[in-house]
Amino acid sequence: MEQKQSNGLSKEQKMFALIGEHEGSSMTVKDFCELYDLSPGTYHYWQKKYHAQLRDKPIEHQSSFTLLKVTEPQEESTAQDLFAEYRGIRFYREPSVSFLKALIS
Repeated sequence: MEQKQSNGLSKEQKMFALIGEHEGSSMTVKDFCELYDLSPGTYHYWQKKYHAQLRDKPIEHQSSFTLLKVTEPQEESTAQDLFAEYRGIRFYREPSVSFLKALIS
């Protein structure tokens, strides 16, 4: 079992917090390691463990967002809506094929 440090966090929790902090920043790994007095090897070791834990975490425990597309409801067509117009003749609904053949000839 991991020992708790003086602030109540285990070494794993502390390192994971640092990894998360670095990934949210724009600092280079080298600068970040110098700031927290870490070796780059130690940083990469904990980063690998951090990402492995996230990958193995069950999906229901991960928070995620779902894209929701909101569209305006379509209005029902009324008898006054124009379907098509041909040579000045207006169609308010789809005509049969035989009617169109007779109209064209």
